[in-house]
Amino acid sequence: MKVLIAEDSRTVRVLLEGQLKSWGYDPVSAANGKEALEILNSDDAPRLAILDWQMPEADGVEVCRRIKEDLSRDFTYIIILSARDGEDDMVAGLSAGADDYLPKSTNPIILKSRLTAAARILERVPPKGWTKPTIDGYTVENLLGKGAYATVWKAIQNATGQQVALKILRMDLSTDGIFSRFAREIKLMEKLCHPNIAQIYDSKIDRTIGYCAMELIDGVPLQRYMKDHTVKKPQMFDIVYQLCKGLEHAHQNGIIHRDVKPSNIMMTSEGKPKLVDFGLGRNMFRPDSERENSQTMEGYVVGTPMYMAPEQARGENDRLDGRADIYSLGTILYITLVRRHPYDISRECRSDAIKEVAHGVARRPSEFKPDFDPELERILMKSLAHAPDDRYQSAREMGTALKQYADANF
Repeated sequence: MKVLIAEDSRTVRVLLEGQLKSWGYDPVSAANGKEALEILNSDDAPRLAILDWQMPEADGVEVCRRIKEDLSRDFTYIIILSARDGEDDMVAGLSAGADDYLPKSTNPIILKSRLTAAARILERVPPKGWTKPTIDGYTVENLLGKGAYATVWKAIQNATGQQVALKILRMDLSTDGIFSRFAREIKLMEKLCHPNIAQIYDSKIDRTIGYCAMELIDGVPLQRYMKDHTVKKPQMFDIVYQLCKGLEHAHQNGIIHRDVKPSNIMMTSEGKPKLVDFGLGRNMFRPDSERENSQTMEGYVVGTPMYMAPEQARGENDRLDGRADIYSLGTILYITLVRRHPYDISRECRSDAIKEVAHGVARRPSEFKPDFDPELERILMKSLAHAPDDRYQSAREMGTALKQYADANF
């Protein structure tokens, strides 16, 4: 079970992370109240949270109050952990909606027992609208994640005994457009077979049900992996190199992803990256007549602004090709190495971010880090060239350039 630990003291945070892992939980960490709210409001938010009372940005009681006031969200069990152990403090925490209140001096055995009790309660209070489904041929075990229109469950394929990730559409919310996108994702991914792309084993979609059984990846999204591990440059270059190989395979099969971003890159327990979620993907080899009937209309911007290419931000959907994915991958590498976005981009306003990416100019890493390696800067800036013709013309070319640089320098 995923558990949020919101604690501004790194020492306490690391200690709690270690304890929770040893007890079989999956800890997710936040260093302040703002980060905690972002995690709790994400698509796959933890339903169990340990909040420090005194934190920057927003204290634990305020975070608790905001979460509990939102009656539309799933029930979230919140434990306030504080150095303040007076009766008035406890009353204040519980009045804000906290389900439990513990002093920081609490014995770990007590904390473990409280978490066990919380988990038992959560198992009896399913997420709103996400009851365990019944799918012929599968034994559904537990919820792995959820989005606006689909849930992903851990399941066993009865015929083979294989563990799979079962992605199931929410039929009560699915429109014709959602059905079309889901069917397109399945059709595209069934064409792909590569170690750096999640594989599809089985699928069914009609007017009564829509699901696909995918490779169950024992791992976490890239951003979580990098938060939990010390990823040095050689490893990061190797991760991007492997992703280049996966994208090259997709592009050779006529498929562009169109939404390459950290949350769509899963890292296995062995440190291997796998591309997932081709829901915005498109076949580059379709005839024009089919493209005209596509659900993605010319001028409509699809994708995630922080990682999309300029031509994608301008809504030039029918002119996109694999070089848009190269741009997205270059952006991920840039942010990882420079700790800044190549554009002066607004995270709060989608339309402003899209305009900046569509018409702005990517800033050189040396603007932020004067001693940044010139050869590495050249690789990054070529992957982020505004005009597709000025970029690497294939994922293979980008991967080769990066590997040659890594081999020469590490």
